[in-house]
Amino acid sequence: MTFKDIHEARKVINMYSLTNGYDLQQVKSDPARLRYICVGDCPFVCHISKDSSGGRFKFKTLKPEHICEPAFENQRVDANTIAAYLKKSLQDNPKIKVKEMRASLKAAFNVNVSESKCKRAKKMILEKLEGSFSDEYNKLIAYANELKLSNLGSDVIINLSKYTLEEGKKRLLRMYIYFQAMKSGFKSGLRPFIGLDETFLKGKAKGQLLVVVSQDSANHFYPLAWAIVDKETKLT
Repeated sequence: MTFKDIHEARKVINMYSLTNGYDLQQVKSDPARLRYICVGDCPFVCHISKDSSGGRFKFKTLKPEHICEPAFENQRVDANTIAAYLKKSLQDNPKIKVKEMRASLKAAFNVNVSESKCKRAKKMILEKLEGSFSDEYNKLIAYANELKLSNLGSDVIINLSKYTLEEGKKRLLRMYIYFQAMKSGFKSGLRPFIGLDETFLKGKAKGQLLVVVSQDSANHFYPLAWAIVDKETKLT
């Protein structure tokens, strides 16, 4: 195993420490080297340094044997490691409480993690998530233009909130997508039946998803058009 830099190596060792339950002491840390021993006075030794041939980092010494018991208190379990482990859970449910994060870590690894570390980890994840959401929404106009170019005759309509535009900001209000290819397929051989389905969006992006559907010859749903709206009204 090799690492692109010392930071990646440190992340891997910290995650190893969390998932295996061993409290490791970092006895050497500089831009070129990392060295760990086990707090439990085990034979375990790990030394990582730069490979002279390729510039990447790799294990130069690794004695993985442990004779100690898993550690309930683990100094390697920092906020970054907690964030890496719980990232998916918080992306799915940003409202997870700190006490639930601590309970999850204790149940999975029997490790005691402080409230402050979990708070920092949650803040890190949510800040990155907020940034990624903003980045994706900023690409919507380009996405709409590309859809129109790649499927001529398609409609992609984006409505922005006029109130935020007055403040010099952009906020998505509604988005409608209809592919010409789907319409052509419907007209060329499907039964003249359409229906409307909807669902509420319960993640970080709220609103409603509306879908116009038909049925194909195998009685499967055949989507014709869909829209994301703030709420279902006569206008939307």
